[in-house]
Amino acid sequence: MNIGSNTDYTSKVFSGLDAKKSTLQRSVFDDCRFLDCDFSCARIANCRFRDCEFENSNFSLVNCDKSKIIGASFRHCKVTGIDWTTLDWSSYRLGSPVLFEWCDISFSSFNSLMLRGLCLRDCKAHDVDFSECDLEGAEFCRTDFQDSRFSACRLDKCNFRGATNYFINPLGNSIEKAQFNLPEALTLLSVFGIEVE
Repeated sequence: MNIGSNTDYTSKVFSGLDAKKSTLQRSVFDDCRFLDCDFSCARIANCRFRDCEFENSNFSLVNCDKSKIIGASFRHCKVTGIDWTTLDWSSYRLGSPVLFEWCDISFSSFNSLMLRGLCLRDCKAHDVDFSECDLEGAEFCRTDFQDSRFSACRLDKCNFRGATNYFINPLGNSIEKAQFNLPEALTLLSVFGIEVE
């Protein structure tokens, strides 16, 4: 199935779509599935995705200018190098949290966004900027956060069980009732300059 601008799609399945470097504008997708699609380096402007599923697809370096993503799930996708701050998040709280499972979201920015309940499960999240985000209740289980930044974040009730390579300053972030497990949780003490044997 082809895809076009200025079109509404409901309960459609897009399989094997090659849309890399394309431009998609003012289209609406409700309850659609995207399987084995390539949107790398595409520009997706003023579009809305509600309750859509993305699987085994490539969204690297997509420009999501003023588009909305509500209740979407990404599984086994490459979603790298995206500036998520360019999306319109005004309707985020009206739908289910965004879910990423077995995805690579490295080199992306979520700076200053309110994304309570976000789910990053079994993901690779290298060099991702979460600075000043409100991530209360987010799930980060078994995700690799190498070189990612958590600064002035609200991480209350977040689940970091099984997560690796994170550096979180408990004095510079709110982490009340957040869940961590050993040995990675010992990195929370590094800011105090103490040694634990």
